[in-house]
Order: sequence, then C-alpha cells, then structure tokens
Amino acid sequence: SSILLKTRIFARTKPEQKLRITTLLQKLGMVVGVTGDGVNDALALKKADVGVSMGKTGTDVAKEASDIILADDNFATLIKAIEEGRIIYKNIVNAILYLISGNLAKILLVFLATFFNLPLPLLPTQILWINLITDSIPALALATGSRDGSVLSKKPRDPKSHLLDFKRLFIIGFIGLALAEFMLFYYVNLLETYSVEQARTSVFNGLIYLHLLIVIGFGWHSIKKGNLFLIGTIIFIFLLQIFVTHNPFFQEVLHLEL
Repeated sequence: SSILLKTRIFARTKPEQKLRITTLLQKLGMVVGVTGDGVNDALALKKADVGVSMGKTGTDVAKEASDIILADDNFATLIKAIEEGRIIYKNIVNAILYLISGNLAKILLVFLATFFNLPLPLLPTQILWINLITDSIPALALATGSRDGSVLSKKPRDPKSHLLDFKRLFIIGFIGLALAEFMLFYYVNLLETYSVEQARTSVFNGLIYLHLLIVIGFGWHSIKKGNLFLIGTIIFIFLLQIFVTHNPFFQEVLHLEL
C-alpha cells in the first residue's frame, strides 16, 4: 500500500495486477477510476468505482465491464463530463435549497401567525399561487445554471457526504426563519393601519419578491454568466405579480385588496 502512494506509473501490468492496484487504492479510501480498451482491463474496469472504456477501439468485454463508454476515445471528454456533472450537482443543490427554504418560510409564517392568534397572513389560494409561480419556475431556472469552470479547481465531493449536510440545513433554517420572522413583523405592523385584506395582499406580494431575492442569491454566479432563462424568469415573475395585483379578475380569485 505504501508503494502505491509513492508511485505514479506501473508498466507492463497483468490483469490481476491491475485488479490488485485498484483494490488496494479503494482500501486506502480513494475513489478509483479506471480507463481501458482491452480484455486485460476488464477485471479492473469492473472493480473500479467508475470504469471507462473506449467506444471506438475498445473490445466488447471492456465495454460490458465499464460504467461509461467514451464514444470518441478522447480523454478530454472525461474532463468535460466531470465538469458538467459537478455543475449539474451544484445547480440541483441550489434548487433544493431554494425550494425548501422558501416553503419553510411559508410554513413558519402561517404557524407563527396562528400561534399569536393573528388572522391568517396567507390564504390557501395565495399559497397555491406562490407554489405554482415562484417555486416551480425559478427552481427549474436554477437547475439550468450556466457553465462554471471554477468547479474543476475544487476538491472532489466526498461520496459519503449527504446532499443536505449540516451546513446546507443551517442555510435552509436561517433563510426560512429569518424570512418568516420578518414577514410576521411586517404583517403585524400593517394590521395596525390597514385592513386584514390589504395587509394580507402586501404580505403576499412581499413574500414573492423576497423569493426572487433568494433566487438571485443562489443563482448569482449563473446570472453573471448571462443565464437568460434565469434572468428572464426573475423579470417575468416580477412583472406578472404587478399585473396580478392590479388586475380585477386576479384580485377576486386571489382575494387581493389594494
């Protein structure tokens, strides 16, 4: 095992030796990727965490034993695939953090208002509108983030790590609680001056606009890269909410009052 950590190249290795090298590296806690094209690579390809065979020159045995087949036999494609995979993972994490933190804010807001015997700050139809418009579309836009070359400079993710680790759970809890407390304080102050319907309308709009700020926060790098889908989504929802608030039909359906 100690020799493996000091040696960069092994030449003229036999199939069983390749298998042994792969096995020992895995026992050292490493994630092992093996590339190959021949029958003698099959054992190591099968044992590796990720086996990569050549699509053009590779044998059928090697292809069957591998997890990934390089269609163009170009190792540079592996780099692009790793970069794309990390970008996809990062975008999925951003979308999940946004969705859970936003929904947690709504749940806490309604719970706290009920706990303090306040009128409901959001009606069912308003919550449904928020779920349909400000949850689904922005989350989809966040999941289609732009390319980020910086992901390759970061250390590989621990395969044993959880999608929602302590750091991400803290972010979700902080955003959800902060948003709920702010909107509750805002709602209580509005009730002192305006009617319940007017205060509820203001909270409804404020919560949506704050959702858009969260989207901008999670997708800031993608926005700087010129992700037109994400930028267009933010602008569209902003303008749509203004239209809905001032349109008599939607005012009746969503119980809005200016």
